[in-house]
Amino acid sequence: MDINRRDFLKLSGLLLAAGAMKPTGLAQAAPAGDAPLAILFDASKCVGCRACQMACKRWNKLPADTQTAVRLPVEAAGAAKLYDTPRGLSADTWTLIKLSKRSDTDWHFVNYQCMHCTDAACVTVCPSDALYKDPKGFTAYDESKCIGCGYCTQFCPYGVPHLRVVNVLTGEAKAAKCTFCQDRIYSGIGGPFCATTCPVGALVWGRRDELLDKAKQRVSLLKARGFDRATLYGETQAGGLNRLSVLLDEPGRYALPMSVGTPTLARAWKHILQPAESVVIGLSAVAVIGAFLISRRHIKMESVE
Repeated sequence: MDINRRDFLKLSGLLLAAGAMKPTGLAQAAPAGDAPLAILFDASKCVGCRACQMACKRWNKLPADTQTAVRLPVEAAGAAKLYDTPRGLSADTWTLIKLSKRSDTDWHFVNYQCMHCTDAACVTVCPSDALYKDPKGFTAYDESKCIGCGYCTQFCPYGVPHLRVVNVLTGEAKAAKCTFCQDRIYSGIGGPFCATTCPVGALVWGRRDELLDKAKQRVSLLKARGFDRATLYGETQAGGLNRLSVLLDEPGRYALPMSVGTPTLARAWKHILQPAESVVIGLSAVAVIGAFLISRRHIKMESVE
């Protein structure tokens, strides 16, 4: 059977994908079935060790984000030292620990990463289906399909996706963000590396329904202990997040929007504006061709006269 280079690459990609999705039988395999998975962050347990931040970079082979680094003072062995950490999420930083400080005695650490929205604006606007909702609930990503349009970076309410230049000569770029360690999930290795490496249990992963019950119980316990503003974030936002958070204060204190509804603008962008753009381009092409033919006809007529 004759096969060209393009068909060969497509077939190879399918075979590689099938191999990646086959479980290896290793320990800490993902929960069986297609029950939605989630990550739960508990701000009351986080000690700011940044093990999750380093684990994310290590597993995904992400370089140091030196261009956006900020030096933070930390106490170590009784002496103040400086720690370099990124200022925010970027194409090279998918998990980030920030310090939430309200006074000299009232502060704690917060973990930021993709929220894996059920009704994800990034998925809605993606014209190439590079971003998609996995049956297990998280927002997955296929870099090979990304065309670098940047729509996901503009519409995400949490500012998660960023573009990374992959070819300096051509300027080609690809989106980059947390993928819930989808490669680990489908290879049977385990769950998100950030959650599996957290030494204090501030990040855990598992079935969303079970983590939701656990988070509600935790909030009730914290309120009973005097944390009156403790709250659960992610139960309803954006159709329900697959990245839940137990917070010690209202979401606004963590720069999180309290209400994240259906991305109406994102839907309009994909289903109305993008198709309209294609129509306009097509009409423009027809107009150019028509103008060329008319001009050519006039030139011929003038030559005959």
